[in-house]
Amino acid sequence: AIFPEKLARDHILSWSRKGEIVYDPFMGSGTTAKMAILNDRKYIGSELSDKYCEVARKRIKNIR
Repeated sequence: AIFPEKLARDHILSWSRKGEIVYDPFMGSGTTAKMAILNDRKYIGSELSDKYCEVARKRIKNIR
């Protein structure tokens, strides 16, 4: 399930600095990756599901 972007954003801003890498071991639909990009962080994500990988790719494609 997609969780609120504000939740991911708040954690990213609290626990990292601009330019740092945010790692999401259960990437799912890419909420963390999207918010990392929008907040000037890099990201690494891991996901087993091809379906979710495709959803995440589409979600972050136009914000890079």
